[in-house]
Amino acid sequence: MTDSRLRALVEAIHSSPTQAVIYLSGGASQALGWLMSVPGASNTVLESVVTYSRMSMIQLLGKVPAQAASSQTAEEMALLAYNRALKLSKPGSPVLGVGFTGALASARPKRGDHRFHLSTRTSNCLWSSTVTLTKGLRTREQEDGVSSQYLIKAIANASKVPGTFVPDLTESEVPDEYERQFDEDEELEQLLAGTICFKMYPFSSDTSDAQRKIILSGSFNPLHDGHVKLLEIATSICGGGYPCFELSAVNADKPPLAISQIKDRVKQFEKVGKTVIVSNQPYFYKKAELFPGSAFVIGADTVARLINPQGDGLAVEEMEIQPWEPTFKSQQRQHMAQ
Repeated sequence: MTDSRLRALVEAIHSSPTQAVIYLSGGASQALGWLMSVPGASNTVLESVVTYSRMSMIQLLGKVPAQAASSQTAEEMALLAYNRALKLSKPGSPVLGVGFTGALASARPKRGDHRFHLSTRTSNCLWSSTVTLTKGLRTREQEDGVSSQYLIKAIANASKVPGTFVPDLTESEVPDEYERQFDEDEELEQLLAGTICFKMYPFSSDTSDAQRKIILSGSFNPLHDGHVKLLEIATSICGGGYPCFELSAVNADKPPLAISQIKDRVKQFEKVGKTVIVSNQPYFYKKAELFPGSAFVIGADTVARLINPQGDGLAVEEMEIQPWEPTFKSQQRQHMAQ
């Protein structure tokens, strides 16, 4: 990297708390090299994927895109990257999803415009931009370079990093930009709709570097001292970790929570300074997919329901349950097997 201004911008990005997942297709490849070549890249880049082949793009999106190089595809990539970043990021860190797709100069002359589409997604903002490049002005490497500059600048903006760096676009290459801001209610609506996978409220004052989550799931209607103590004991037994509660907005046995209900229950955790994650997954196998590598804590009533979902009382009577770990008599196991 020869441009000192660009290097300074990358250094500032790495100094910010934002963690990102970046999905690219058809250009901006130099941006990855610039990000990785400056010390501190692991603070920013959680994952980067180049979906260069058609099948790779189809598998990423889960469908055949109407047009690979388009604003819609870039926005869909950014949303997927954002949800991926939520799963991979350090608890409480602001996360960013980046989607880029381009139609740049290639070995065969293009009939259409040389252009690229870039989108970034944060918790409260979707930003998209399309840039049409002057055809024949640059080589493929140069077009990749200018699109890479633009991507770095977009990451800086989404990370709230100030800077004066300006990509090498001509006066006629004016970006067509679009931005949509989300408030908390809109974000929770997206959660209920399944657009985003969860929302974290990092109310805890815990500043440790622990990335493994110790999760206690429940409806918390209301949150009480037993919940708090149970999570504290479990975290101690697990040898540490990042303790957090998980409130599922979608329940397997009850109607989904209304946005007002979610916000009211979240306030309980704010009052006691405990982190809570609001998710849309009612089942534990889905929660495990959502929070890979985490330890889940369940209370006695949940254990009883999981083991004896019919609720006929046969299994519960002979169950011995400690606050953190269920154990069963051999007689009870045999009875259930029958």
